[in-house]
Amino acid sequence: MEGNYQNQNQYDQGTQTSQYSSNYQDNTANIPYQPSAPDRGAEGTNGLQIAGLVCGILSICACCCYGIPSIILGVAGLICSIIGNNQSKSGVGVAGLVCSIVGLILGAISSVFYIWAFYYVGTSGDYQDLYREIYRELYNM
Repeated sequence: MEGNYQNQNQYDQGTQTSQYSSNYQDNTANIPYQPSAPDRGAEGTNGLQIAGLVCGILSICACCCYGIPSIILGVAGLICSIIGNNQSKSGVGVAGLVCSIVGLILGAISSVFYIWAFYYVGTSGDYQDLYREIYRELYNM
């Protein structure tokens, strides 16, 4: 019985090899070697565009610091993004340009607000009147 099993196993192995080799089709035999395409993502972005994006994001974040750092970072980001976009166009440069413009606008708005608030607080001696008037202006429109 054991000898019969070994013969059957050898027979199955022989038929499996011939069965798979006859059904296998090598479709890659006649295709010549083709090198992979170069990565174009790294070539499109330069350092000035990345610096413009970083300055633009920081200018948006810094708009609550009296607006002055936001304006400075927004101008720096705008200049870096414009120069970087003149060298090569990419999405990073456009995003830096947009973030810098948004940071400039938010910085200007917050600067005007803080100047108005400090002037108003400086001219009125009573802070409770200030809070009441601001509350009336905001909630009684």
